[in-house]
Parts: sequence; C-alpha cells; structure tokens
Amino acid sequence: MTSLPERLKSETRPLHEQTEQLLYSESLRSGTLSASQYQHLLRTHLAYHQALETAIDQHPDFFEQYRPDSRRKTPWLLADIGTTLTDTTLPANEFTNWSPFALLGAAYVGEGSMLGGKTVWHLLQQSSALASLLPTARFYKGYGADTGQQWRDFGAFLTQQGADKPDEVVEGARQAFLTYQNLFRWTAGK
Repeated sequence: MTSLPERLKSETRPLHEQTEQLLYSESLRSGTLSASQYQHLLRTHLAYHQALETAIDQHPDFFEQYRPDSRRKTPWLLADIGTTLTDTTLPANEFTNWSPFALLGAAYVGEGSMLGGKTVWHLLQQSSALASLLPTARFYKGYGADTGQQWRDFGAFLTQQGADKPDEVVEGARQAFLTYQNLFRWTAGK
C-alpha cells in the first residue's frame, strides 16, 4: 500500500517538474538569474504563501498540529522583497473555499518549496546580479538547519490528517501546482 506522501510525490511529479521549469530553472542553474527575475520569483512565492496562510487560518482546528504560526513564509518574503514591491495588490482568494484536505495538499506544495529552497539558495549565489540582494535574504534559506526535521514533522501531520481523504489531498496538491503556475504568470506584470 502506497503512503500518502509517496502518492503525492508520484502523482504530482509532472506538475512539479512543469512548475520548476517555469520558475527560471535554466537561469538559476546557469548562474544568470537577473535581479528582476529574482524579484518576480519572490512576488510569486509571496502571492502563493500569503493566500495559503490566510486560507489555513480559516481552519484552526484542522491545522492546529501543523503549527501555522511557526511555518509562515509571508514575513520572510516581505522582508526579501523590501521596498521593491510597487504593487502590493495580490490575489488573496486563490484558496478560498478549498476544503481543509485540499489545503493540506497545497501545504504539501508550500512545505516542499522549503526543501527545494535549499538547492535554490546555493544556485542564487552563482548569480553576480544578485550579490547585493542576498546578504539579507531569508526565504530561500527555509528553516535552515531545521528544514529536514520540519519536513518530517509535516510528513507525519500530512499522513495523520489526510488519512480520511487522500484523494482530495492529492487533488489539492495538483491544483496547488497549477495555482503556482498561474501566479507566476499573474505576477509577471507586477
């Protein structure tokens, strides 16, 4: 029997890879990411995490063991963006009316970005155009030394909370990857 985390990884892999390719992966790997591309990435992550955190807050009992206050990425992103965010209007309703199980799938995507963030952080160091932006950067450092433990804790929470409706959790994760892609396109003009 396949566990819920294994199902999520397997069944969302194509969307995960599509999303990674969209998020300037070639520029990251080649060390040519520009400051404007970096800011675009931060705006995309801000739109996603801000909307997700707002939606999760609507289900405090379901997400109690998730410890949402200890997992907020919005403050990190706002600090990283700083004064360069000229249009602060973000689509806050991306996860409105999602069930807690679907939001659990979206949280899987968001928490997974913390694992990938460690790799991205090292790649960002290769872009000379970002040298002045990285000394105070926070988001891509994730949970730092606690990233692995935070991921394992989330996996346990995911397995427990998603046991009753695993299909809904998987579909939520699929939709969350599509949401990331849509937000990337939407924030391109901001």
